[in-house]
Amino acid sequence: MNLRATFPSRQLLSATLGALLLATTSPCLQAQAPAPAAAAVGADYVLMKPPVPGGAPRVLQGVLVIGTQGSRVMIRDASGEIGYELAQVQELRKAAPPEFSKAQQLIEAGKLDEAVPLIKSIAGKYKGLPTVWAQDATGMLGNLLISLGQLSEAEAAISAFEAAYKDGGSSTAVSLGKARIAAAKGRFSEAKTIAEPIVADALKQKVVTRAQSQIFGQAYFVLGQCAEGEKKLPEAMEHYARTVAIFYQERSIVAEAQKRIDDLRKNGVTTP
Repeated sequence: MNLRATFPSRQLLSATLGALLLATTSPCLQAQAPAPAAAAVGADYVLMKPPVPGGAPRVLQGVLVIGTQGSRVMIRDASGEIGYELAQVQELRKAAPPEFSKAQQLIEAGKLDEAVPLIKSIAGKYKGLPTVWAQDATGMLGNLLISLGQLSEAEAAISAFEAAYKDGGSSTAVSLGKARIAAAKGRFSEAKTIAEPIVADALKQKVVTRAQSQIFGQAYFVLGQCAEGEKKLPEAMEHYARTVAIFYQERSIVAEAQKRIDDLRKNGVTTP
Protein backbone atom coordinates (compact mmCIF):
# COMPACT_ATOMS: atom_id res chain seq x y z
CA MET A 1 0.00 0.00 0.00
CA ASN A 2 1.35 3.41 -0.99
CA LEU A 3 1.22 6.20 1.59
CA ARG A 4 0.63 9.69 0.30
CA ALA A 5 2.78 12.47 1.76
CA THR A 6 0.74 15.01 3.69
CA PHE A 7 3.11 17.84 2.65
CA PRO A 8 4.01 17.56 -1.06
CA SER A 9 7.63 18.24 -1.97
CA ARG A 10 6.67 21.24 -4.13
CA GLN A 11 4.88 22.82 -1.17
CA LEU A 12 7.86 22.09 1.06
CA LEU A 13 10.23 23.82 -1.37
CA SER A 14 7.91 26.82 -1.62
CA ALA A 15 7.72 27.15 2.18
CA THR A 16 11.48 26.90 2.49
CA LEU A 17 12.08 29.60 -0.11
CA GLY A 18 9.51 31.79 1.61
CA ALA A 19 11.28 31.45 4.93
CA LEU A 20 14.59 32.37 3.33
CA LEU A 21 13.11 35.44 1.70
CA LEU A 22 11.57 36.54 5.01
CA ALA A 23 14.92 36.14 6.74
CA THR A 24 16.72 38.35 4.19
CA THR A 25 14.08 41.00 3.74
CA SER A 26 14.01 44.49 5.31
CA PRO A 27 14.63 44.64 9.10
CA CYS A 28 11.35 46.44 9.56
CA LEU A 29 9.54 43.23 8.60
CA GLN A 30 11.45 41.12 11.12
CA ALA A 31 10.76 40.78 14.83
CA GLN A 32 13.48 42.63 16.73
CA ALA A 33 15.46 40.36 19.06
CA PRO A 34 15.64 41.71 22.63
CA ALA A 35 18.96 43.23 23.63
CA PRO A 36 21.03 40.87 25.75
CA ALA A 37 20.89 41.60 29.48
CA ALA A 38 23.99 43.16 31.00
CA ALA A 39 26.22 40.64 32.64
CA ALA A 40 25.93 40.70 36.42
CA VAL A 41 29.13 41.52 38.30
CA GLY A 42 27.68 41.47 41.81
CA ALA A 43 24.58 40.94 43.89
CA ASP A 44 23.95 44.54 44.92
CA TYR A 45 20.95 46.70 44.06
CA VAL A 46 20.78 50.48 43.71
CA LEU A 47 17.69 52.56 42.99
CA MET A 48 18.47 56.11 41.87
CA LYS A 49 16.08 59.00 42.43
CA PRO A 50 14.09 60.07 39.35
CA PRO A 51 15.92 62.76 37.34
CA VAL A 52 12.75 64.86 37.33
CA PRO A 53 9.73 64.81 39.68
CA GLY A 54 7.34 62.11 38.58
CA GLY A 55 9.94 60.48 36.35
CA ALA A 56 10.97 56.86 36.40
CA PRO A 57 13.82 55.98 38.78
CA ARG A 58 16.88 54.25 37.38
CA VAL A 59 17.47 50.74 38.64
CA LEU A 60 20.95 49.21 38.87
CA GLN A 61 20.86 45.47 39.49
CA GLY A 62 23.59 42.86 39.52
CA VAL A 63 26.18 45.50 40.30
CA LEU A 64 28.89 45.63 42.93
CA VAL A 65 29.02 48.52 45.39
CA ILE A 66 32.74 48.80 46.08
CA GLY A 67 32.75 51.66 48.58
CA THR A 68 32.40 55.39 48.97
CA GLN A 69 34.65 58.28 48.00
CA GLY A 70 33.66 61.53 49.64
CA SER A 71 30.07 62.21 48.67
CA ARG A 72 29.95 59.51 46.01
CA VAL A 73 29.18 55.79 46.01
CA MET A 74 31.43 53.81 43.71
CA ILE A 75 29.74 51.07 41.69
CA ARG A 76 31.16 48.45 39.36
CA ASP A 77 29.02 47.16 36.50
CA ALA A 78 29.75 45.30 33.27
CA SER A 79 31.22 48.45 31.68
CA GLY A 80 33.56 49.33 34.56
CA GLU A 81 33.49 51.57 37.64
CA ILE A 82 31.43 54.71 38.01
CA GLY A 83 30.59 57.06 40.89
CA TYR A 84 27.15 58.39 41.76
CA GLU A 85 26.33 61.12 44.25
CA LEU A 86 24.98 59.58 47.45
CA ALA A 87 22.35 62.30 47.56
CA GLN A 88 20.88 60.85 44.36
CA VAL A 89 20.50 57.33 45.78
CA GLN A 90 16.93 56.48 46.78
CA GLU A 91 17.58 52.93 47.96
CA LEU A 92 20.63 50.70 48.22
CA ARG A 93 20.85 47.03 49.16
CA LYS A 94 24.14 45.40 49.96
CA ALA A 95 24.91 42.61 52.40
CA ALA A 96 27.26 43.46 55.25
CA PRO A 97 30.84 42.26 54.71
CA PRO A 98 31.87 39.23 56.78
CA GLU A 99 34.18 41.45 58.83
CA PHE A 100 31.13 43.11 60.37
CA SER A 101 29.80 39.85 61.83
CA LYS A 102 33.30 38.94 63.00
CA ALA A 103 33.67 42.31 64.72
CA GLN A 104 30.35 41.86 66.51
CA GLN A 105 31.46 38.47 67.78
CA LEU A 106 34.70 39.98 69.09
CA ILE A 107 32.79 42.80 70.78
CA GLU A 108 30.46 40.40 72.56
CA ALA A 109 33.51 38.39 73.65
CA GLY A 110 34.98 41.55 75.16
CA LYS A 111 37.82 41.72 72.63
CA LEU A 112 37.30 45.35 71.71
CA ASP A 113 40.90 45.94 70.70
CA GLU A 114 40.61 43.18 68.09
CA ALA A 115 37.28 44.49 66.83
CA VAL A 116 38.50 48.04 66.26
CA PRO A 117 40.64 47.34 63.15
CA LEU A 118 37.73 45.52 61.50
CA ILE A 119 35.20 48.24 62.28
CA LYS A 120 37.69 50.94 61.28
CA SER A 121 38.22 49.22 57.92
CA ILE A 122 34.48 48.97 57.25
CA ALA A 123 33.84 52.57 58.26
CA GLY A 124 36.76 53.76 56.15
CA LYS A 125 35.53 51.94 53.06
CA TYR A 126 31.75 52.36 53.33
CA LYS A 127 31.27 55.50 55.45
CA GLY A 128 28.16 57.33 54.26
CA LEU A 129 26.61 54.30 52.58
CA PRO A 130 22.83 54.31 53.28
CA THR A 131 22.67 50.85 54.86
CA VAL A 132 22.05 49.92 58.49
CA TRP A 133 25.32 48.04 58.88
CA ALA A 134 27.46 50.82 57.36
CA GLN A 135 25.90 53.41 59.63
CA ASP A 136 26.24 51.10 62.63
CA ALA A 137 29.92 50.47 61.92
CA THR A 138 30.67 54.17 61.45
CA GLY A 139 28.91 55.10 64.68
CA MET A 140 30.27 52.08 66.57
CA LEU A 141 33.87 53.07 65.93
CA GLY A 142 33.63 56.09 68.22
CA ASN A 143 32.07 54.01 70.99
CA LEU A 144 34.77 51.36 70.78
CA LEU A 145 37.55 53.93 70.91
CA ILE A 146 35.95 55.58 73.93
CA SER A 147 35.76 52.21 75.69
CA LEU A 148 39.47 51.71 74.98
CA GLY A 149 40.30 55.15 76.36
CA GLN A 150 41.40 56.52 72.99
CA LEU A 151 39.42 59.73 73.39
CA SER A 152 41.14 61.90 70.79
CA GLU A 153 40.63 59.27 68.09
CA ALA A 154 37.07 58.79 69.33
CA GLU A 155 36.29 62.48 68.93
CA ALA A 156 37.59 62.36 65.34
CA ALA A 157 35.48 59.26 64.63
CA ILE A 158 32.37 60.93 66.05
CA SER A 159 32.95 63.99 63.86
CA ALA A 160 33.37 61.74 60.81
CA PHE A 161 30.12 59.95 61.66
CA GLU A 162 28.30 63.26 62.01
CA ALA A 163 29.56 64.45 58.62
CA ALA A 164 28.70 61.17 56.88
CA TYR A 165 25.17 60.82 58.23
CA LYS A 166 24.11 64.40 58.93
CA ASP A 167 20.91 63.82 56.93
CA GLY A 168 20.30 60.39 58.46
CA GLY A 169 19.38 61.25 62.03
CA SER A 170 22.88 61.14 63.49
CA SER A 171 22.51 64.19 65.75
CA THR A 172 21.34 62.29 68.85
CA ALA A 173 23.98 59.58 68.39
CA VAL A 174 26.65 62.28 68.06
CA SER A 175 25.39 63.98 71.21
CA LEU A 176 25.59 60.67 73.08
CA GLY A 177 29.13 60.15 71.83
CA LYS A 178 30.04 63.52 73.27
CA ALA A 179 28.26 62.59 76.50
CA ARG A 180 30.34 59.41 76.75
CA ILE A 181 33.53 61.39 76.28
CA ALA A 182 32.41 63.87 78.95
CA ALA A 183 31.67 61.01 81.36
CA ALA A 184 35.03 59.38 80.60
CA LYS A 185 36.73 62.66 81.45
CA GLY A 186 34.79 62.96 84.72
CA ARG A 187 32.50 65.75 83.53
CA PHE A 188 29.43 63.99 84.90
CA SER A 189 27.12 67.00 85.06
CA GLU A 190 27.71 67.72 81.38
CA ALA A 191 27.14 64.08 80.46
CA LYS A 192 23.89 63.83 82.44
CA THR A 193 22.58 67.04 80.86
CA ILE A 194 22.74 65.26 77.51
CA ALA A 195 21.64 61.77 78.53
CA GLU A 196 18.79 62.41 80.98
CA PRO A 197 16.37 64.10 78.53
CA ILE A 198 16.91 61.30 76.02
CA VAL A 199 15.64 58.59 78.38
CA ALA A 200 13.02 60.73 80.14
CA ASP A 201 10.16 58.71 78.59
CA ALA A 202 12.09 55.63 77.45
CA LEU A 203 10.50 53.23 79.95
CA LYS A 204 7.02 54.43 79.01
CA GLN A 205 7.39 53.39 75.38
CA LYS A 206 5.24 50.39 74.46
CA VAL A 207 7.00 49.86 71.14
CA VAL A 208 10.66 50.71 70.60
CA THR A 209 12.37 50.65 67.23
CA ARG A 210 15.84 49.26 66.77
CA ALA A 211 17.26 52.78 66.36
CA GLN A 212 15.52 53.98 69.53
CA SER A 213 16.82 50.97 71.44
CA GLN A 214 20.37 51.83 70.40
CA ILE A 215 19.95 55.42 71.55
CA PHE A 216 18.28 54.57 74.88
CA GLY A 217 20.86 51.88 75.63
CA GLN A 218 23.72 54.30 75.13
CA ALA A 219 22.04 56.99 77.22
CA TYR A 220 21.47 54.61 80.14
CA PHE A 221 25.07 53.48 79.90
CA VAL A 222 26.23 57.09 80.19
CA LEU A 223 24.00 57.58 83.23
CA GLY A 224 25.49 54.41 84.71
CA GLN A 225 28.98 55.81 84.23
CA CYS A 226 27.95 59.06 85.87
CA ALA A 227 26.33 57.29 88.85
CA GLU A 228 29.38 55.06 89.25
CA GLY A 229 31.67 58.07 89.10
CA GLU A 230 29.58 59.74 91.80
CA LYS A 231 29.77 56.55 93.95
CA LYS A 232 26.05 55.85 93.54
CA LEU A 233 26.77 52.22 92.79
CA PRO A 234 23.28 50.63 93.11
CA GLU A 235 21.95 53.34 90.81
CA ALA A 236 24.78 52.65 88.38
CA MET A 237 23.86 48.96 88.38
CA GLU A 238 20.25 49.81 87.59
CA HIS A 239 21.23 51.97 84.61
CA TYR A 240 23.65 49.37 83.26
CA ALA A 241 20.99 46.66 83.67
CA ARG A 242 18.57 48.63 81.52
CA THR A 243 21.18 48.80 78.78
CA VAL A 244 21.77 45.04 78.93
CA ALA A 245 18.25 43.75 79.48
CA ILE A 246 15.92 46.26 77.82
CA PHE A 247 17.70 48.45 75.28
CA TYR A 248 20.31 46.05 73.97
CA GLN A 249 20.57 46.80 70.25
CA GLU A 250 23.90 48.66 70.44
CA ARG A 251 26.08 45.61 70.98
CA SER A 252 29.34 47.42 71.77
CA ILE A 253 27.63 49.32 74.59
CA VAL A 254 25.90 46.19 75.90
CA ALA A 255 29.23 44.38 76.17
CA GLU A 256 30.72 47.27 78.12
CA ALA A 257 27.68 47.58 80.39
CA GLN A 258 27.77 43.86 81.17
CA LYS A 259 31.43 44.16 82.12
CA ARG A 260 30.61 46.99 84.54
CA ILE A 261 27.76 44.93 86.05
CA ASP A 262 30.07 41.96 86.57
CA ASP A 263 32.72 44.11 88.24
CA LEU A 264 30.19 45.76 90.54
CA ARG A 265 28.67 42.41 91.52
CA LYS A 266 32.12 41.15 92.50
CA ASN A 267 32.20 44.03 94.97
CA GLY A 268 28.80 43.10 96.39
CA VAL A 269 26.78 45.81 94.68
CA THR A 270 23.16 45.07 93.80
CA THR A 271 20.41 47.06 92.13
CA PRO A 272 18.26 49.23 94.42
